[in-house]
Formats: sequence, structure tokens, C-alpha cells
Amino acid sequence: PGYVRGLSSLQDKVPPFNTKTAKEILEEEWGQPITSVLKKISDEPVAAASLGQVYKATLKDGREVAVKVQRPNIMNQIALDMHLLREFAPFAKRTFNLNTDTVGTVDAWGSGFVDELDYIQEGENAKYFLARIQETPLKEVVLAPTVIEEFTTPRVLVTEWIDGERLDKSSNEDITILCSICMNTYLTMLVRPPKLRLLIRTM
Repeated sequence: PGYVRGLSSLQDKVPPFNTKTAKEILEEEWGQPITSVLKKISDEPVAAASLGQVYKATLKDGREVAVKVQRPNIMNQIALDMHLLREFAPFAKRTFNLNTDTVGTVDAWGSGFVDELDYIQEGENAKYFLARIQETPLKEVVLAPTVIEEFTTPRVLVTEWIDGERLDKSSNEDITILCSICMNTYLTMLVRPPKLRLLIRTM
């Protein structure tokens, strides 16, 4: 139950932004009308998170894809949040007598957030992850969706569509197995080469 509650909160607790805005971003990033790339796209996002939201779509060639669109002005929002946290960090260190580099920690967070805003890099990370996981015993049960590179930009990530099942809809037996696979994957990444370990934050 603990896993279910924790993971469910990451799936559907973030309000989506306007689909009209999302389509404007797509056309700006692709430099052409959506209809030149997609045969159809869902009217509403199928998932929304803090940095972007995902639509189910069909390419002109018939392939079903997931289209992840970055939230508008998210870079400015993150920059402001990091600035405020950086200003607060020395105060927090003094007030709570923290024996740590609070400013350095905030800077590391900020760098991580900025890295996650580059969807081309996210696509490269997915390809790297998939290649490396093939070298492990998990290769038959763990995968990353194939990235559609020709339509992926810094603010749009397009991958193959994969049907899945929410953890809170799974049987107790499946939940136990899936959580075990997840933990094994996490631990495998910890002992693999440094670049693979860096991908832990994307999981």
C-alpha cells in the first residue's frame, strides 16, 4: 500500500496546462503545423507533471507515440525558485546550525532541474539507459521507450507509445514483483558506470 500511495501521487496530482498552449509549443518547436507531423492527438493530456505533460498521438506514418511537451516559461519559474532558495540557504544553515553546504546543495538541485529541461538530452539518456540495461540480467523485463529523434526538440520529446498498467490497478502479486524489479533496477544503476548512475534521478 505504501508503494501504491507514493507512486500514485506522482501520476495525477499535477494540474495540466492549456492544450491550446501545448499545440502552439509543438508548432513552434517543429516549425510546421501539427497536422504535418501528426494524424491525430488526444484532446487532453494523458499525464501531467511539474515540468511537462504527455499526449497520446499518431504520426502521419501510423505509429502511435507519446508526445511530451514542456510547460511554458518553466525555465523562468525554476530560476526564480532557485534564486529564492539560494538566498534562504545561508539563513537556514545559521538558524538550524546545519553542518552542510546549503548553498552548494541548492546549486546542485538547480543544475539538475536545468538538465531535465533539455528533452534532447533526456532522449539521449533513454537510449543510453536502454543500451546499458541490455548488458544486465534485467534486459528481458526493463526497457525505455524508443525515442523518435526527428520530432524530438529541447522542449518536445516524442517516443513510441507503450500501454502500461497503473500500480494501483495491479494485483497484490504483481505489485510485489514490479516493486522488486524497480528496486533491482535502481541498485543495478548504482553499481554500473558513472553515467548510468546519473540517470537515477530520471527514474
